[in-house]
Amino acid sequence: MIPSAWEAVHRPEDGELVGYLAPHDDGLVVPTTLTGTPAGAPDEPEAAAGLLVASGLARLARRWWCRLPDTLPPGLLDAGGPTAHWDWRPVVLVEVSPAGCRVRPEAPTPEEGGAQASLPVPVGTLLREQPPG
Repeated sequence: MIPSAWEAVHRPEDGELVGYLAPHDDGLVVPTTLTGTPAGAPDEPEAAAGLLVASGLARLARRWWCRLPDTLPPGLLDAGGPTAHWDWRPVVLVEVSPAGCRVRPEAPTPEEGGAQASLPVPVGTLLREQPPG
């Protein structure tokens, strides 16, 4: 669940939720995507909100990395507690809400057709924008 101290940021023209402002030091906030990942460095609230309005949703439509089994089983796998033998795999976001996030492999194998994994939101270290290493 999104922490209650995080302030929701909505797009002014249609009210669409585009991210959150997470409190930081000295009155600054961290612009945060809908998954709970930082979208930028700590900044003044107005500037951070502007960043989210301009690019918060677009940041979600890219390759992400998540620890998953070599072959994702059919259905929906809870990936909130990856095991030691799961590797980082490229994924795309399928759905994001304050209650959770669903991903699928970027290039699923034939056996993975329709398979997805669920993550809690905020995702913390379970989802990365860059490959590990």
